[in-house]
Amino acid sequence: MAGIGFELKRIMRHETFLSEFTAYLYSAMISSGPWLMSILCLAVLGIFRGGEDASAHELFRSTVVYTYASSLIFSGILQLVCTRYLADQLYGQKIDHVLTTFYTCTVIILSAGSLLSFFGLWLFEISLLHKFLGVILFLVINMIWLSMIFLSAVKDYHSVVFSFAIGSIVSIVLVFQLGSFMGVEGDVLGYLIGQAITLFWLIARLLAEFPPSKFWDSELFLYFRKFWDLACIGFCFNLGIWVDKFVFWTAPDSNVIVPYFRTHNLYDSPLFFSYLTIVPTLAMFMLKIETSFYDHYRKYYSKVMGKKDMANILEEKNMMITTLKESIREIFIIQGAVTLMCIVFTPEIIQALNFSALQAPIFRVTLIGAFLNILLVINVIILFYFDQRKSVLLVTMVFLSCNFGFSLLTTKLGIQYYGYGYTYCCLFSLLTAFQQLDSKLKNLEYITFTSQPVV
Repeated sequence: MAGIGFELKRIMRHETFLSEFTAYLYSAMISSGPWLMSILCLAVLGIFRGGEDASAHELFRSTVVYTYASSLIFSGILQLVCTRYLADQLYGQKIDHVLTTFYTCTVIILSAGSLLSFFGLWLFEISLLHKFLGVILFLVINMIWLSMIFLSAVKDYHSVVFSFAIGSIVSIVLVFQLGSFMGVEGDVLGYLIGQAITLFWLIARLLAEFPPSKFWDSELFLYFRKFWDLACIGFCFNLGIWVDKFVFWTAPDSNVIVPYFRTHNLYDSPLFFSYLTIVPTLAMFMLKIETSFYDHYRKYYSKVMGKKDMANILEEKNMMITTLKESIREIFIIQGAVTLMCIVFTPEIIQALNFSALQAPIFRVTLIGAFLNILLVINVIILFYFDQRKSVLLVTMVFLSCNFGFSLLTTKLGIQYYGYGYTYCCLFSLLTAFQQLDSKLKNLEYITFTSQPVV
């Protein structure tokens, strides 16, 4: 995403409020477009629908949430390995391999995803049409995640933002139109059409950008053997993000819509809206922090490969670390201010969102959890820059196990502890990630030179 970040920085050269606002808006949409637009869609539909359609809307909302959860976990197995393979191909100037990689991943997702979603939805007590549409929606969302991997190669942020915006608007309009006479199946169909428009728009940009190539690339599968830890990280981290929801969905006080669609309204809604508060940090990270860090990161390794003297290399290392510390300090200030403001105005936010008074303390706690979560994600990304896969795998396993264990404990302790499991999980995982990152940065020159091949 650093590539798109550099492109967006050009907008800010005009040095006007409008140019900066536009750049941050684009950055927010690109860094968190799919899930951000899905939450906004569901929020809009929830506000303007109710009454006799409330139960049908709840079933539709659960279908979308379950689809996003399962698609993230499923595609996580492929995403990081595919990203590494694509990056290596682009580094080697093998532009014709881009579409080949995309085609190969598409075959994997459509074949394995069809089987997984079919057998998964078969257990749910919903109509056959609902199951069929659910399978198609699962595949479309997975393909959107896959297409997002190639955004850094395309760098066409205009098309990306417009595709998400148009797709979301179409989804909202068609859910209202089709749902009025087709019921919940019409809701799912309307949402599916909007997301399909987003997907086809992204694919059209890929096909227009890169030259035609062969359909299948068997070399990609060698990367799964070589970088098995990336597949584990992608799967476990995404599972870790959702495992607390799975725990609460199976809790005794959860809500059964239809077997096996379950929700936990007291916990789900505050947490999902807490996630929205980290969007400014995601936008800022891609637009300013990652690009600033990457600039020094690139210079550091250029000096290493250029066999500059040690004093020159260490100077660039110190500049890179200083930039990173200043960036994290900036995140603390901005995201901390956003989180603190939301905590202070929680009563007003709860009232505006029509939440229960019981959800106010959960919302406050999960706001802190979301703040810690975004810091965790940034630490993980920086560790990835230095190819510290074992460290990231350790952090991921801590995140997954803590979120499962702490969330299970809070469901046993009672409602007054809801949200604390997720928050403490993020805290322990962040401390683990920070310890790993601090250790690697202190010994960066040693790690850099010992990892070079002996010639």
